Amino acid sequence: MKRAYSNNLFETGNTIIPKTMKNLGLLKEYKKNQIFYKWGDIVGKEIEKHISPQEINFGVLYVYANSSVWANNFQYLKIEIIEKINDFLGYKFVKDIQFTRLRKKKIDNYSSILERKIDLGKYVLRVPITDEDLILADAKVQQIEDEKLRQKLKTIYLKSIQLTRLKKDYGWIACKRCGRLTPKEKPICFNCLREIKEEKEATIIEIFEEMPWANYQDILQYVDCNMDMVKKMRDKLIQMIASKLSPDDYTSVEAIKLVMLYKAISPEKLNEYIIKDTLNKLRFDMAFWDNNKIKVKRK
Repeated sequence: MKRAYSNNLFETGNTIIPKTMKNLGLLKEYKKNQIFYKWGDIVGKEIEKHISPQEINFGVLYVYANSSVWANNFQYLKIEIIEKINDFLGYKFVKDIQFTRLRKKKIDNYSSILERKIDLGKYVLRVPITDEDLILADAKVQQIEDEKLRQKLKTIYLKSIQLTRLKKDYGWIACKRCGRLTPKEKPICFNCLREIKEEKEATIIEIFEEMPWANYQDILQYVDCNMDMVKKMRDKLIQMIASKLSPDDYTSVEAIKLVMLYKAISPEKLNEYIIKDTLNKLRFDMAFWDNNKIKVKRK
């Protein structure tokens, strides 16, 4: 026998969606996309006109500035913006903000979850709860002495049952990697896809650390990835190494590694001229960002 179950502990609107995303294992993905979706609300409409978020990796938010003036001005606001973002999300998600020269289309940053204007609470409430579910829920929380806490935990447990049934009703299947329910058109869940992507990126970085001259075909032998991912990791490592080198460093191991990484050239093909010429060109190429950093420090 089935009967409808509801009480005033069920929520809708701004609170139900984050809680639902957490139950789905998508809370971090949801929070990350909130930065893109609510960027204007977080930083203000004026900044939004000139600075746009592009991507987030390992706690670093990469933004695009439509002019050098705004790139310079934004440096003064960076700490404040980081605090605003983390306050908005409710925890320390962004640790640093850096500029990128690549601009993505705005729509690319939007999550399909956020694009759907669905009142999840309403749909969850329509899923019936059976007597057996109630008995099982009571058994799960019977050891909790506090009555209010016991009822809240019971409600959460019943809601998870409703969510699971709702997903199954819409044809969700078990993730091939972890077993969580996922849309049938995505046989691997969002959480696992993110983990797989991060694992691939970490492996690519490790390969570059050991073999800085590696090209895409070399890396493809060890990692199933695309050229964009390899380029992204190469650029990231170049920025990391370059930021640590002094302007007159042409001989250190890191300087030589940087040349091999930047030129994709093997050690036996290096000579003093190539090393100096490459480092000088690389420093000139990065001068715009370096000059902005120097101006900020001086002021």
